[in-house]
Amino acid sequence: MLSSLPMQPWLIAGLLLCSLAVTLSTSWVVAWLRGASYPAISLGRVLAELFWVLILFGAGLVAARYIERADHPLVYWLVYGAAAVLLSLVRAYLYNRHREQAAMRQEPREPILAPSVAWQLDYLLFALFLYLGLALVAGWYVDPVLVIPLAIGALLPGLDTGCSWLGSLLPSVSHRLELRFGPGRVLHSLGALVLLSVASLPLVLIAGWAGWALLLLGYAAHVILDLLKPDGVMFLWPLTRHRFAVLRGRAVAGSGGLQSRSGFERKLLVALAAVCVLLLTVVDLGQPPPLPEPVPSYAQSLERYYELRGRNQVVASVEGTWQATGRRITDRFEVLNAEGESFVMLDRFTGRVFTAGRGAGDNLYVNRLRLQPGPAIRIQAVEVQLQDEPLADALPSVYQMEREPGLQHIYVSGDLVLRDIAGEAAPSLSPSYAQTSLRHIQPGDGGTTPGHYQLRYLTASELIELAPVEVASADLVIVAAYVPDATGPTPTPLPTSQVLQPEGRP
Repeated sequence: MLSSLPMQPWLIAGLLLCSLAVTLSTSWVVAWLRGASYPAISLGRVLAELFWVLILFGAGLVAARYIERADHPLVYWLVYGAAAVLLSLVRAYLYNRHREQAAMRQEPREPILAPSVAWQLDYLLFALFLYLGLALVAGWYVDPVLVIPLAIGALLPGLDTGCSWLGSLLPSVSHRLELRFGPGRVLHSLGALVLLSVASLPLVLIAGWAGWALLLLGYAAHVILDLLKPDGVMFLWPLTRHRFAVLRGRAVAGSGGLQSRSGFERKLLVALAAVCVLLLTVVDLGQPPPLPEPVPSYAQSLERYYELRGRNQVVASVEGTWQATGRRITDRFEVLNAEGESFVMLDRFTGRVFTAGRGAGDNLYVNRLRLQPGPAIRIQAVEVQLQDEPLADALPSVYQMEREPGLQHIYVSGDLVLRDIAGEAAPSLSPSYAQTSLRHIQPGDGGTTPGHYQLRYLTASELIELAPVEVASADLVIVAAYVPDATGPTPTPLPTSQVLQPEGRP
């Protein structure tokens, strides 16, 4: 959810300054390479670059949510920065080339608050008016962060004309769409809205259903407002190419290029601005207050989990701090198990397993935790004991578990002692030393016994990598979780055991 994005003041200020610096510096570099001392300043350029700054800023806030989970966040921030610089260079090059071509065609520059500029503001204010009106009628809280997808949706249909803000930001795309379909045509239709509703479904993972719905509301607001233009819109495309218009007989200015003598778009701008200001004084802004319910203590959460364990999938909303790095995190994780006073959690985004609790040895120190039961699950556990055998002999149990429908995950834990090979150095495994995740392979007995190791929550693929290892003894527990009502094979089958048998074994 957008509301769960990290919104610390230092992060907001840093991302905003970096977005502004990247945008201005790349524009200057491209202009210098094309022979200009500095980009010519115009209203269109200022608006286009301001819009690009907001895009980089929003992308940075989303990226921060996932980068904070990484063991080496600096590397990922460098990757994000490199991608932002590269995309900004491409944008600046396309924009400058478009402006040079417009200068060669001797297109006049638009004055401040030109008709096309006023219409872009009308789109934004009309979408905001619909959002505030619905919030007032339904009693919703208006989340300022959700205005971002609303504004993007309100400007998105303008991509098929170069006179719009989005079209000037991506002139190559808008020019091709305008040549292929004409300005203000297929994107201004009910069919395009339906296609957008399907294509934008992944946005639910980031902005939630509210963000997705507001993106569509902004898009619909743009199309509805374009009904006021004399040429109208192909509202029912692709069912029909008939153009619908409310003011067909009047010359209303807009991104289609018609000039207005009555100043209709400016009057509409003033009216919408006044109504939005009035609505802002009566709607509730911000997040709704939490329900008055007692917050369970950490000990009560542990007791609650033991009641749910083995019967339901459990998700934990956690506020805490990584012990190794001191970085704070607020997110939701799946609870795999509880060991003593600690939870064993799975981050499905990274596949990382870690311990969370209030002990010095936990990966994540928990400040606040709230459990939520999920769908019913079935737990299957198998104990495997090996004696003078390779770990590959434990794989048939894994394969059997994998074949059953509804598999969620498989983890392997236990103790093993490596078998000594005459005339060779004592065998050993490579212990893991992760700081923000569970150490899957650790020396047993505190490292005092050579060749003795403890396995904790190895995935099936990690166990397969260790298949050729010969053990003197091993006592393993393989645990799998299933959704009971699922049918059919697991979508990600593991490789066959014949591929992984050690040399010399059938």
